[in-house]
Amino acid sequence: MTEIKKVEIFSQDFPRKSKIVLLIPINLNNRQEITAALEHRYFTEYVFIGRIFQSTITHESCVIEISDRLNYIQSDFHEDLVHNFDLATLKKINDCPQVVCLTADDTKYNTCRVMAKFAQVFLQIGGVAIMVKSTGIAHQPDQWIANCNSDDVFAIYSLFVTLLEGESYYYSCGMHNFGKADTAISINEERGLAIYVMNVFNYYRLTESPILQDGHTFQPDIECPQYQIEWMIDQEYGVDSYQYNPYGRWHLNRV
Repeated sequence: MTEIKKVEIFSQDFPRKSKIVLLIPINLNNRQEITAALEHRYFTEYVFIGRIFQSTITHESCVIEISDRLNYIQSDFHEDLVHNFDLATLKKINDCPQVVCLTADDTKYNTCRVMAKFAQVFLQIGGVAIMVKSTGIAHQPDQWIANCNSDDVFAIYSLFVTLLEGESYYYSCGMHNFGKADTAISINEERGLAIYVMNVFNYYRLTESPILQDGHTFQPDIECPQYQIEWMIDQEYGVDSYQYNPYGRWHLNRV
């Protein structure tokens, strides 16, 4: 189950619209070596067309940039950002000469699935970790590969969404990757219940796509309290932040 974390997010080159942004530190020296590794493992299944990375089978694509690692990631990562990385993985990241950055403007569930598969491709040819810059979380390669090959919606959700603790609310960050508002619940709620309610509410919206309005109520199961929902703008992040959610946030107030 997704856990609540206290984190601070690195930020750089802020966009003004919501995007899915993935960073993959890779143990290859340049674009030519990356192209050669792709051809060796996948033959002609994936191609570069300028700044576009595309599957020749599905014709799905995203924007790609390949740059020196230090353009994207500092060698002394913030402790909270890399809490999922052991020392061996941190060394691998710091030894990587390049970072692959994958970007998509079409924020929705199917795009997240495609981006997860694209990121897996680079893990298979020398990538050592995944950083979801549009959420501010990081994943080990084995965790990413297991989740992106799952048919469970919650597995994909867990790659792109994290739960955080603010001053007044527990809240989710990353639902904008799916084109949806995030969720918040009072800090006075019991922590385990807050985790459960937010995850169920987010999962419900991903799988059912309900039409929600202020005043509607939500109950995750018959034994849980009921919550009345209220929409608010995202005030946790500035509009120039990768973590900013332009779709806002649903606050769940216990009835």
